[in-house]
Amino acid sequence: MNGFSLSRWGIFGTLLVAAVVAVAVFVGRASARPTPTTTPEPISAIEACHLPATDVKAGGTLSYSWQLAIRLDSPEVSELFFTSGSDSLLCEAWRGTDGNYGSSTITSVGRFEPLSGAALTYDGGSESAPGETWPSQLVIGQAPSSAASIEVVTADAERHGSTIGNGFYLAWVSTGNQPSKVVEIVARDSTGTIIARLADPSGLQPGASAVPASR
Repeated sequence: MNGFSLSRWGIFGTLLVAAVVAVAVFVGRASARPTPTTTPEPISAIEACHLPATDVKAGGTLSYSWQLAIRLDSPEVSELFFTSGSDSLLCEAWRGTDGNYGSSTITSVGRFEPLSGAALTYDGGSESAPGETWPSQLVIGQAPSSAASIEVVTADAERHGSTIGNGFYLAWVSTGNQPSKVVEIVARDSTGTIIARLADPSGLQPGASAVPASR
């Protein structure tokens, strides 16, 4: 597996498994509540991610030029997804009780095969840790270029919106105290017409890719 994962809690899901390329990226979630940061100066969420410029791999060194593709914020944590060519980085930056980032940061790096056009994928995410006070599950995938909205539906019939940017989407799915299966993902254009759809009542599996809906 080409990638590394720094986590303070368990591992769940795969990120951006597409076409014939299948490289997993894992995301852990910190179970502790944010604490005051100790940095002398305020730092941004991007700075807290400590983006690596290089990574030593078998047979050589990879160089990165990270670009922020999409960001999803809550009062306690920000999810930032970066790309550099076919490499990807997902950073989970926690905000301390003093409002500053850096109290806990989880970073995962991997490689993916970019899809374009009408592609809609469900590539994985992360689930909440036992005892977390704000249970949620991160859902990640690639978005059709004409998508104006993407809705994630869980087995408990709850519908959740997502943030779309630069060919990707991120969604936080509130799940109560137990993870809830993702059973449907629907992409719509600006008129509300469904342009791509993934569905499985028994639960979608990471790595799924939707055939574009017929007009």
